[in-house]
Amino acid sequence: MTQQDNTVKTQHEMIKQGGQIEKFAEAMAQFCKIEGWKKLNDTDGAPFKSLRHYIEAKPPFGAGYPGKSGMEKIEAYLSLSPTIKDYFQHCHANCLFEMAKDEGISPGVVAKREWNDVKGASLARAIQENPEEIYLEKAAAYVEGKEKVKPGSRSRSIVTTMRLSASPDQPYALVKKLKENFNDDFIKCFLNGFNIDSLDEIIELEKKFILALAAFNKSKQADGWGSNNIKAPEALMNREPVIEKSDFIGDEINEKNILSLKDEKGKIVIVRFRGTGVSALSFDDKN
Repeated sequence: MTQQDNTVKTQHEMIKQGGQIEKFAEAMAQFCKIEGWKKLNDTDGAPFKSLRHYIEAKPPFGAGYPGKSGMEKIEAYLSLSPTIKDYFQHCHANCLFEMAKDEGISPGVVAKREWNDVKGASLARAIQENPEEIYLEKAAAYVEGKEKVKPGSRSRSIVTTMRLSASPDQPYALVKKLKENFNDDFIKCFLNGFNIDSLDEIIELEKKFILALAAFNKSKQADGWGSNNIKAPEALMNREPVIEKSDFIGDEINEKNILSLKDEKGKIVIVRFRGTGVSALSFDDKN
């Protein structure tokens, strides 16, 4: 038995045992990191097909957390370690994506067939459509050891997923939740959204802006952006585009395929899209 086999067995025992929250979270994180479920066999003697199959299988083979209540128990154990919780969800969604790819069907079909897992299907589709999503980058950073995990409350951010407990007959509870989680600028934009006739166009712009900004920020890093390691000119390193000054450019053929990112000084970069991702960057460092 190899050292890694021993490690997987130790992690497996801690996950089955549960209860010791911090030790459970670390064991689950390391188990996901080395894809431990692929190194354990199910009742038929075959490696587990996915993280979820391992989680639901009865001991001594699996972790023994079946059904919705089982997943809720695991998420409760991981609630003190948000980064590990996000990573766990990412690994589960990635399994859905891999299963769907192997079978040539959509992640949603696999999720419904296996567990009727709406959230897992949503994350798996995100992986399928754009593997450079922010939450995937965070998961990759955890794998590479760039993020030190420690218990604590999740920091509030406008990009953090927020669970709203308010129902339609509790409008003020909803407002309170928004004020607690978002800054004033975001709330102003949020309220303005109810009065914008071209809301669908703004949403499309917002979606493309996030992708474009991620590509531009990547180009400012040492290894650059894309397969050709494209790097932004030095003069643009401290420029930060804002969505309010961004717009689509070009003729009708290129409509919504080319986006200009700007700041108060003017244009910074032209971003071209193809399919669901960024295909090219063109810089303007003359402003």
